[in-house]
Amino acid sequence: MITLKDFQKNIVDKLLSFTAPEYAVNELVIKAPTGSGKTICLLSWIDSYISTTHDNVAFVWFTPGAGELEEQSQDKANSFYSIKAQSVNDAILHGFDKGSATFINYESVVGKNKKVMLTDSERDNLEDKIEKAFQQGRHFILVIDEAHRNNTDKARDVISLFKASKTVRVSATIEDPKTPEIAEFYEVTEESVIESGLITKAVVVNENIDIELDVKDELGILFEAAENKRREILQGYADNNVSGINPLVVVQLPDKTESEADLVSRVEGYLEEKFKKTYADGTLGVWLADKKRNHLDVAELDNSVEYLIIKQAIATGWDAPRAKILIKIRENMGEAFTIQTIGRIRRMPQPQHGHYNVDVLDNAYLYTFDSDFLTGAFAQGGAVAPTPVLRLKEKAKGLRLISERIINEAEEKSEKVILNNLYEGLKRDWRLTEDFERNREIIENQGLEIRRTIKTTYKQGRFDTLAHSDRLEDRERFVEVDSRGNRLDLLHAFHELDRVIHLPVSKVEAILKRFFLEDGRPKKETLLRLDAQEWTAFILNYWRELREEFRKIDIEKAMTLELENIQQNDFSLPTEERYTYNPQIEAEPVHTNAYEGYTTASLAVRPSLVERLFERYLEDREDIVDFVYKNGDKGTQYFSLAFATNGGRSHFYPDFIVKMKNGDIYIIETKGGETSTGQDKNIDPYAPAKYEALKDYANRHNVKWAFVRDFNEKLWYLNEGEWIDEMTDGDWKEIDELF
Repeated sequence: MITLKDFQKNIVDKLLSFTAPEYAVNELVIKAPTGSGKTICLLSWIDSYISTTHDNVAFVWFTPGAGELEEQSQDKANSFYSIKAQSVNDAILHGFDKGSATFINYESVVGKNKKVMLTDSERDNLEDKIEKAFQQGRHFILVIDEAHRNNTDKARDVISLFKASKTVRVSATIEDPKTPEIAEFYEVTEESVIESGLITKAVVVNENIDIELDVKDELGILFEAAENKRREILQGYADNNVSGINPLVVVQLPDKTESEADLVSRVEGYLEEKFKKTYADGTLGVWLADKKRNHLDVAELDNSVEYLIIKQAIATGWDAPRAKILIKIRENMGEAFTIQTIGRIRRMPQPQHGHYNVDVLDNAYLYTFDSDFLTGAFAQGGAVAPTPVLRLKEKAKGLRLISERIINEAEEKSEKVILNNLYEGLKRDWRLTEDFERNREIIENQGLEIRRTIKTTYKQGRFDTLAHSDRLEDRERFVEVDSRGNRLDLLHAFHELDRVIHLPVSKVEAILKRFFLEDGRPKKETLLRLDAQEWTAFILNYWRELREEFRKIDIEKAMTLELENIQQNDFSLPTEERYTYNPQIEAEPVHTNAYEGYTTASLAVRPSLVERLFERYLEDREDIVDFVYKNGDKGTQYFSLAFATNGGRSHFYPDFIVKMKNGDIYIIETKGGETSTGQDKNIDPYAPAKYEALKDYANRHNVKWAFVRDFNEKLWYLNEGEWIDEMTDGDWKEIDELF
């Protein structure tokens, strides 16, 4: 018999009251931390409901992923006396009996994997079985597990087939819909789960990292620290008479990497050479899509595997309470955090026992140099949804403009021209000379220290809840350059720079070597003569500074395109459109928008403050505004202009087209403005180039135009003269003067 914790009993009580026929709301959203035992809570509720009400009901439980999660949930359901657990295949054969719980993986009904996706006949048969259940007077209650992953049109189509009387959505990351009349929100706090002893008291980040270790790369530092901690945990179990638990280290690879095979080989080689962990002796396991060894029963507390290599995809639905340590290998481009990832190592191995009141046993441990991952771990954000199809108002159907597109988008300036412009610009901006030693002094005086080590930062410390993540401290470490180990890092730098240089990665590398590397061959465009180690460290330490310099040079070379280089197309507003909206807020119609059904719920989710302010301003000027069109930002169906930079030609999509009641048409581009303290919020470095392009277009086509920015949440515009960043010098004017 399962004994529920107090907070779990509260969940079950809430679910039972929610599913009472007289309860006014038909949808319940539950946010519960990973490790809170939500599956057991849900099954306890279903079991209690079936056994006590004898209702003519069938439960349907939806799960995401590749198929393991619904099997796990079904297996757990079999331990409850009142629940008739079955798979979707069972339902296709036998239907939805009274008191049944059908576990369905989304991929089996809407996925792209043809091996698991239902055939058309099976899908039809499933719908027949649903209809038969309705004919028998049966109703459905739905459970949407990991609901944040199943919010798609196809998923919603399948859900709608059941015409559920009640729906429960559960996730560790789902947000409050803030629609109490439609859906009720219930949150289980991290603090309550910690107090129950089901999850660790804290997550300790990069404890005892020894940056002075004589190792070739970051892997060595991370694995050395993790292994020491694993042995410490093992000893902690022995000292406290805890037997039968073999602590597991989870090694998570980046989800998207071009060198997965090489990375796996490096991990395997290091573990075998340094710690004697191998597949052969059962201490090493791998669970990847195309490689699996020793992965079966790896979650068992006494399983022999000590290190398991995985990717993020395993996180959802995988439980291994003996996993105490996570090594998150750094992705060169950074990788998004998911709460489920940390959740895999926060479970206590003996939930009936709870905490041991021994520090080393009551915590989880994360080792990573991926600062982007950690930043994401503590960031919180909102969710949006697509609107229904909105139809264009009659009065907006007559608008006609000329949209401009580049005839040959692949056309670029020659490599030689780009190289020369970058060389001359860098030499000018950094005030460099023909004397390489003097240049070295000049560059170092600007704070760009030339060394043979790479400076990296990482987080260290501990936190109990995400809200307390600010307790982590920033640490610095210097790593000796390693030509092999740093190749992926260099590739990342080249990729970042190719966005502003506008050449392939191989050409970017060649330019950087031409500028800064001594290879024995004199070149006209040489600025520094660094050896290979110095060059590698210089690029990795200062690629961000180089990117900004190259971006500035790129903009300086912008010019207005000649008319023969662009194609002119007739443009009218799309007859149908979708926008995103926030379903959590009370919405009011926006009368000035070009589409029927557009509301403040769409306006509210625009990430740009100035866009929100501008739309609200125009709505307040309904007396003079005929309609407002919010343009898309990519695609031939939207209004576009062309501009040029050092690297070639590009499109941009002005944010708004405004038709006034007096017939005037305005094309408006919005940019971030300034705060009251003078902090610049304009993060678009190509604003000057786009400004010139819009000015030129407006003059040729006799339309009105402006760039609009906000200053202390008040709107200002510029449509005369040259682009000016500074908003307080009198060139930017109050928005009321524009209309």
